[in-house]
Amino acid sequence: MAAPNNGNGTSEATSVHRTMRDLRGHDAWTYWTDLLLCAAVFWASMYLGRQSLPWLPVALTIGSLALYRMALFTHEICHFKAGVMPRFALVWNVVCGIPILLPSYMLKSHIDHHSVRSYGTPADPEYLPFATYPQLRGRFLLGSALVPVAMLVRALIVVPLAWFRPRVHAYLRERMTFMSMNNAYRPGTFQRLTSVDRAYEVLASVWVWVLLVTSTIGALSWHFAALLLACMTLANLLNGWRTLHAHRYTSQGQAMDAKAQLRDSTTFSTYWLWGELLCPVGQRFHAAHHLLPYLPYHALPEAHRRLISTEWLGKADYLATFTSGIRQ
Repeated sequence: MAAPNNGNGTSEATSVHRTMRDLRGHDAWTYWTDLLLCAAVFWASMYLGRQSLPWLPVALTIGSLALYRMALFTHEICHFKAGVMPRFALVWNVVCGIPILLPSYMLKSHIDHHSVRSYGTPADPEYLPFATYPQLRGRFLLGSALVPVAMLVRALIVVPLAWFRPRVHAYLRERMTFMSMNNAYRPGTFQRLTSVDRAYEVLASVWVWVLLVTSTIGALSWHFAALLLACMTLANLLNGWRTLHAHRYTSQGQAMDAKAQLRDSTTFSTYWLWGELLCPVGQRFHAAHHLLPYLPYHALPEAHRRLISTEWLGKADYLATFTSGIRQ
């Protein structure tokens, strides 16, 4: 996010960025440990819920939370620079992206959400004027709950048809390839997928067809598919709730400068455990992420500490991003 000029030829955020240089590195051990633990908990919950009906509520609760956290790593992946942890993206797609039918390429358009030209405008895929039209919130949450069903239809029907029907392929790329809460958004150059992206798309369709066939012939219990769909739905609802609170959504379609964008974002100032459950993988510090989008998620708590403990010209704007709760 570009920073405004302070009148002296330097941006008001220059000193802040300078103090964050030591936080830029991606700690592979942290990423891998977090991801693999989430994957182990999620798939163990799936196994437990399938094997034991009395344990189903526990499996559903723990599995949904583990899936929610694991799925949010796609946000980190879309911020990776070229060549950063390529094996991590591959493994994430295998253990999470493909099984839940949301491969990492579907969030490529997230970069438009950080652009100073498109944030808060119809060109922003992740923005709606909720402050002006609060009735949109209920519709958005309902849509979040229906995302897994839409992804099932996409993988089962739309993607296979797109291999043979050019018009279906065009519709798939324009309207059903990239995650967007804004129906006016069009992906533009993001429509071009790499060969790896296309492989993930095919594998997601193969996965869901295998689940359908094996469940139909009795080789796999329907309980597994039902539990997977339930966990996907609950995780999407959690993410929908988080999204509604990630910004104040005060824009009515006009572009916002860096200062306005910062004040439009939020910081979840609450207890650590509660915050990590509801806003995992750095999402508690959403305002800091918009100010410093290049930082890995594990660096955001320290960046947040520095932002509130040191003096800088935008500090008042950052402090204004706090939600209700206890400041950390």
